[in-house]
Amino acid sequence: MNRIPRILILALSLAISLTAIGALKRENLVSRIVNSEYALEEIMAKKETAIPASILQEAKGIILTVNYRGGFFVGGHAGRGVLLVKNPTSGEWGVPAFVSTGGANFGLQIGVKELDTIYVIMDEATVRRAYTGRFDLSADAAAVAGPVGVLTEANESRDYKNASILVYTKTKGLFAGVSVKAGWVKPDNTATKVFYNTEYNAPEIVLSDWFERPPEARALINRINLYTSGGR
Repeated sequence: MNRIPRILILALSLAISLTAIGALKRENLVSRIVNSEYALEEIMAKKETAIPASILQEAKGIILTVNYRGGFFVGGHAGRGVLLVKNPTSGEWGVPAFVSTGGANFGLQIGVKELDTIYVIMDEATVRRAYTGRFDLSADAAAVAGPVGVLTEANESRDYKNASILVYTKTKGLFAGVSVKAGWVKPDNTATKVFYNTEYNAPEIVLSDWFERPPEARALINRINLYTSGGR
């Protein structure tokens, strides 16, 4: 007779534990969104690193990441971030999905432990790679350091116009050359499902015009809209 109450108590304890873990995970995911917004704000604050409004207006998607690096001269990096995509029909920025990044890197890294990086995606094919599976910056996308400030005729003819991904960081020129081509990005569907409490994966979420915008993501989306319209 005592077994049933004991089983119920154990089941209830397990349910409470799982709920606590889920809440903790979602709290951490909210921090990712906040960190992504902060990274964007910092990059846009300086004319030496700011993404031109015209680039954001032409962009099909954007990935905002915080990457952690290790080693000297040759090392590795791993990071977390969010992906936002423009709805092909409305042209409006959608809700964020979560991504992870990593790879090898080359170049001077002494003292660099954390690096905010923004990948501006300029074509639909690369957007699909970003939310459907891992893609390598070296093999699957032409990634180059993006133009900054206000675009003029002098830089309108640069090679960036043929690139699939334009890369921006807080440190000007750090991702020039081979460094920008040595990483990968992939969707973090587990994180996305936990955050939205849904079974939908990234494609259904980032491309939808019916998915409810979470309150925790509104500030980030509003900031991207502001910069896209040319505001500061």
